[in-house]
Amino acid sequence: MEKNIKLFYLFSMFDELLILGPIIVIYLFFKGLTFSQIMLLQSISALAIVVFEVPTGAVADKIGRKFSIASSKFVWIVSLLFYIFGNSFMLFAVAEILFSIGITLKSGADTALLYDTLKSLDRTEEFTAIQGKARSYIYLTQGFGAIVASLIYSINEYLPMLFSIGFMVVAFMIILLFKEPIIEDKKGRYGDKYFKHIMDSAKYVAHHPKIRSVMFFAMIFFAYMRAGFWLYQPYMESVNIEVKYFGVFFFIFNMIAAYASRNASRIMKYTKNHTLMMMLGLLAVSFLAMGASHIWLGALLILPQQMARGMYTPIINKYTNKHIPSNKRATVLSFISLAASLSAAVMLPLVGLMNDYKDVFASHYILAGSLCVFSLGIYFYMKVYMKDIKSNLQ
Repeated sequence: MEKNIKLFYLFSMFDELLILGPIIVIYLFFKGLTFSQIMLLQSISALAIVVFEVPTGAVADKIGRKFSIASSKFVWIVSLLFYIFGNSFMLFAVAEILFSIGITLKSGADTALLYDTLKSLDRTEEFTAIQGKARSYIYLTQGFGAIVASLIYSINEYLPMLFSIGFMVVAFMIILLFKEPIIEDKKGRYGDKYFKHIMDSAKYVAHHPKIRSVMFFAMIFFAYMRAGFWLYQPYMESVNIEVKYFGVFFFIFNMIAAYASRNASRIMKYTKNHTLMMMLGLLAVSFLAMGASHIWLGALLILPQQMARGMYTPIINKYTNKHIPSNKRATVLSFISLAASLSAAVMLPLVGLMNDYKDVFASHYILAGSLCVFSLGIYFYMKVYMKDIKSNLQ
């Protein structure tokens, strides 16, 4: 089982090495889509995640974490091929649905594999630090990949897609080397009946106040984080940053996210029971400042979003995993991801319309104002229903 931890670090270097971030919007423009269509695709993607999230999470609990993660890489490869050969909105919609299925197959399964590995070694107290370090490797490789993407995109628009396929093949090969951890309290080879397992997990989420509270936070944070991401490139174009420099900015973004992820457990110690609200505050401040800045240096105001982005996964998983039984872990985590994706599905088409009818600076003002309202809502929810935020979230 010790080998799993080293392999997890290696896997993390290739796991999400889709070097598309700096060029995906302009690539889809190159393919003939409008910004509203791009946002509609993201809504379709989010809805697909809602549909497939829990069923695929149950696959990880019932068949195995390795099988689920390996399947996700295979589906991503097929999705990228659709992106390369697609030439219509419908084909790109198919690509997004396949990509979303890949996300759901991995969602919760990788976290469950790591946490249950540490549990078998009696090292669960190291989970946040280990996952934070692993996430930092993801952001580091994505950062270098961003520079490569910008350079090779100028040579040929399809090269970033082809490179990404190669990285997914490497990730797939690494997954095969993992040892499947023991799933505690699992009955028989495949556990309870499939739908009974899903319903029992749903009841667990509904009746557990700590899990439910973090789920509501995730719905707000994830929707606004995704909205912010899809405005990066329109914003940089509006402040006259040339496409060839996008990769440099995305490299910087990922370095900040990597630093925040690696130090997530340390940041939690300093912010204590205010960690979640601080993360929402970082997004709101970034949106507000970007709305006010009309020069190229304004792109650096995206950095607070990257701090929050880097902290998100290890901190959310820290708050949830210790409250989830092993035999329901991947499925319960999938319910949280489902809720977050549903909120993004509602949010992203509105962002697309907003950016078509407003300039990108006004869009950021609107995001900042609405996020402040939702942040107050989640704060008072925790205060009223959770009684003591500190004791219930830590």
